[in-house]
Amino acid sequence: MDSDAPFDAAATVCRRHARSFYFASVFLPPAKRQAAYAVYSFCRRVDDAVDAAADSNQAARRLDELSQLLDQVYQNRLPPPKNQAELALLAFARTVRRYGIDRSLFADLLHGCRMDLTIRRYATWSELERYCYHVAGVVGLMMCGIFELRRPAALKQAVMMGNAMQLTNILRDVKEDWQLGRVYLPQEDLARFGVDEQQLGDEIVTDSMRQLLRFEIDRARSLYREAAGGLCHLPGDGSRLTACAMAVIYG
Repeated sequence: MDSDAPFDAAATVCRRHARSFYFASVFLPPAKRQAAYAVYSFCRRVDDAVDAAADSNQAARRLDELSQLLDQVYQNRLPPPKNQAELALLAFARTVRRYGIDRSLFADLLHGCRMDLTIRRYATWSELERYCYHVAGVVGLMMCGIFELRRPAALKQAVMMGNAMQLTNILRDVKEDWQLGRVYLPQEDLARFGVDEQQLGDEIVTDSMRQLLRFEIDRARSLYREAAGGLCHLPGDGSRLTACAMAVIYG
């Protein structure tokens, strides 16, 4: 088997599903770029396990299977790949070993997906921030492993950057999430600005809605600003430029 074939398969997944990340990664040196695609391919597999499930029970079973798959990856027990998805998984296994990315980070990601199966409202920003960590902030820590960033303060800022990106996703998808029965914006913020949940799905944007969204946008921008301080600690081999590009694109 061509030694690059697993990473080519992972790159294909990234190119199809995360174009902005795919193109921002062009600044990375080849080895780190391949590793970034490999980690993304597994994260995408986690998302698909939930998004493509017929119901929450099936999604929960798929997440259990992924947890078992992680055990195989970290115990070096993967069978020979038979298709493109398994090739990408092989690239993922090679990446976590080479860069020493801890299994607990992927376990945290799986936990975040499980939260979506049972939690449809968040009372406070503190609760939502915890969710953001599990589905995005933790991905920042995974990337720190690839970028070879070890400074503790900068790791916290990487989590903050991931949280900012997730809050951006939430703000982009307010109406879509409402139609799916989910309201991610904190209930305390809706009450503060006098916004009823029904308004989230209405076509008419009220002054109270504008004030609420402006408040949440300011929160996201504040997170981006605080997180930006960690970018200077990234290596100048393209890692810093890639992270900066992603922050600008999302921001």
